Amino acid sequence: MLIELYIFSFIIVAYGTFTTLALIGFGRLRDKVKEDGIINEFISIVISARNEASLIEECIQQIIKQKFPKENFELIIMDDASEDNTYQIALKTLQNSDISYQLIKKETHQGKKQNLSEAIQKAKGSIIITSDADVVYRNPHWLLTIANYFKTYAPNMLIMPIDFESQPDFLAQLQITENLALTAITAGYSGLQKPFMCNGANLAFKKDVYELVNGYQSHLHISSGEDVFLLEDLKKMNPNLVHYGLIRELIVKTKAVNTFDGLLKQRIRWASKAKYSSNNINLFAGFIILAANLLFLALFVAILKKSVIIPYLSIFVLAKFVFDFLLLFLASNFLGRTKQIWWLIPFECIYWLYALIVGTSSLFLKPNWKGKKIN
Repeated sequence: MLIELYIFSFIIVAYGTFTTLALIGFGRLRDKVKEDGIINEFISIVISARNEASLIEECIQQIIKQKFPKENFELIIMDDASEDNTYQIALKTLQNSDISYQLIKKETHQGKKQNLSEAIQKAKGSIIITSDADVVYRNPHWLLTIANYFKTYAPNMLIMPIDFESQPDFLAQLQITENLALTAITAGYSGLQKPFMCNGANLAFKKDVYELVNGYQSHLHISSGEDVFLLEDLKKMNPNLVHYGLIRELIVKTKAVNTFDGLLKQRIRWASKAKYSSNNINLFAGFIILAANLLFLALFVAILKKSVIIPYLSIFVLAKFVFDFLLLFLASNFLGRTKQIWWLIPFECIYWLYALIVGTSSLFLKPNWKGKKIN
């Protein structure tokens, strides 16, 4: 019993330290930019799309509506051998717009990383923004705020926040609550100059530094993970020049995955990147988050066995709940989702099982993207 208590104590202390550091870093983030109306940079937005017929028009419209000089940006969309009419819808939408664009259809599937690599080679911009075809909301000043951020702070990379469209079903609420925690951790560790997570659906970087680290070449053999592996390469140059934009105008929203099977495949794909990462924080974070969530399972088993360690485990579980509440409170206040924080209670009760399934599966299963197995 004593050994078990030591193990559980270590887990909650490590988890508490991990989350407290995120809270500290969150408070250090820059949340303002200078706005003088002068645009000095040309920006290229690059998107890889596959079978996005239902969303691609809205994705493009959200870029067309940007309050940003049309002569200062372009949109490059790579259609990755879509099996629906994604290309036709994108072409019609772009032809009816007044923005500069390149729309390229690939006849054979080659994967997101290969597509983005080709798009960036064709890009005219000094600043590259990667995004996803399922992004259905952008603030009209999203692009202007990015330009002003680079002009004000001159980062090599700007990590930006992701949110989900509000939907009433439980699966969407699970993803929204999970995203609050991920946002707080991603932003917090960026504030400590120790970033280890980002999302290619909303990411910006300088093209010249991308080329200095040879783009995606160091990890081109791994189909996914173009975002986090590029982050690691840029950190080697200067971690202080990797920033997180804690500015509401930078938030983009995507559709939540609408099936549990689809959600598992997406999260397994995300989690599978960790085993290729050279960043020890990434591996530690995955381990300690999983271990801390298993405290709920340990408490349940202890109750069934009427174990004497029930009071101690109850304290540990309560402590984890407090740490998670603080994380979610910070992120929900920033994302405008303070009402969402009450979903923490059912979230905590089931997340341990979800985390265990995803974490274990990512070690043994090949992830799946748009019906294709990836390396």
